[in-house]
Amino acid sequence: MSRGFSLLETMVALSVFSLAALGLLSLNTQSVRISSELEARQLAQIVAGNVAVDTVTASLDAARAVETGEQMQRRRNFVWTRSIDAVPGERLYRVQIDVSEHGSKTVLARLSLLATDAGEL
Repeated sequence: MSRGFSLLETMVALSVFSLAALGLLSLNTQSVRISSELEARQLAQIVAGNVAVDTVTASLDAARAVETGEQMQRRRNFVWTRSIDAVPGERLYRVQIDVSEHGSKTVLARLSLLATDAGEL
């Protein structure tokens, strides 16, 4: 009887190990991609919150119906669009804020709120 592994057994073992390693590498790549996407969404939510604070502290009568702007968060550039519509029969305004990353049309964050004119307080 011979001791040790034959060349064929060693090659099969290395093949199985390679397949497992490739699966883990793919999983790691997906994890990094998802983490980056979640970071972008979180930063977009911060931008939407900042625009919302600016909106409710400003006079809405002077605001345009649709306005766009840019804001930088953690060296990433985001583009926001704010729509303001008066609610019929009320002294309220419906505000919707959409945020996407510069150069992308995908909306990463959307914030809707009702606001009164800061001048009326």
